[in-house]
Amino acid sequence: MRIISGKYKGRALFTLADRKVRPTTDRVKESIFNLVREAFEEKPVLDLFAGSGALGIECLSRGASEVVFVDKSREAVSIIKQNLSKIGAQGEILNCDYKTALNRLSSAKRKFGAIFLDPPYRAKLESEILQSIAQKGVLDENGIIVLERRKDNNAYIIPEELALYDSRDYGHTSIDILKKMSKAAVTGTFDPFTNGHRFLVEQALQKFGLVHIVFLVNPEKTTSFDLKKRMRFAELSTRDFGKRVLVAYYPGLAIDYCKRHGIRHIVRGYRSADDLKYENEMAEFNLQNGGVETIIIPAKDSDISSTRVKAGVLEEKDITKLVNPQVAGEIMREGKKWKT
Repeated sequence: MRIISGKYKGRALFTLADRKVRPTTDRVKESIFNLVREAFEEKPVLDLFAGSGALGIECLSRGASEVVFVDKSREAVSIIKQNLSKIGAQGEILNCDYKTALNRLSSAKRKFGAIFLDPPYRAKLESEILQSIAQKGVLDENGIIVLERRKDNNAYIIPEELALYDSRDYGHTSIDILKKMSKAAVTGTFDPFTNGHRFLVEQALQKFGLVHIVFLVNPEKTTSFDLKKRMRFAELSTRDFGKRVLVAYYPGLAIDYCKRHGIRHIVRGYRSADDLKYENEMAEFNLQNGGVETIIIPAKDSDISSTRVKAGVLEEKDITKLVNPQVAGEIMREGKKWKT
């Protein structure tokens, strides 16, 4: 194992002999630092399940102001000390479990620009670790959390104070980036995603730092576009918002998705009195059953709807006022298949 970049680039590191310890591969490590390269420069870093210390040492190499290494294994602590000594670097080492470490750091009013989490996969500690970090207040206001997990372990609960900002898959491993951000969900089937839906996202972004566009299953609707295409249309239509918009699919109830992501607000729109009545009924359900508040917004243009888009496709009319122009061509091409 070697340091990938920075002032200690190329230096070899000692690794743990314990086979139960799963070191982050160089490929995944390089991908992590490509995602968060500026998050920890000249800032303190917390490596909470440090193992050999490779992630924290990589941060030191790339300009972190300091790194606190935490591991309850004495062997791991010994390896971290050897690695720091080998490259001539300094680091604070805590030989304790993560709860004890967070208590100490919180009591000392320490805050970190980046916190790296690589807990044992089988333990499934993600929910409680994130909750503890949020409660202890050790993450800087603009800091990030980098969580490494098994790809199939994606059901952990995110605290209300944090938001899933980015997620990448590398084989059987996933890397999640979390930040302190206010958040809301815009939900629907989006068949397809229209300028009316984009308006809701725009309105939500005026109040919240991050908006989840959540594709749900409505058993009363038969969609004209498959899920993959609908999600692609939404991504293209909101690409200019960058990382402030996250497009996701969820096969269950909206309130269950919100619980998983610590979301307390859903944003919905209405075009008519009948729409408003339905939205009010759903808002009451969401509040009573999930504790989720619904913000109901009148449509900017009541003539924009998914139904009108599909009618325009069948009649071969211009739909660029109803959907993103870049998406319109794809929708028209897809619509030609309906006539064959």
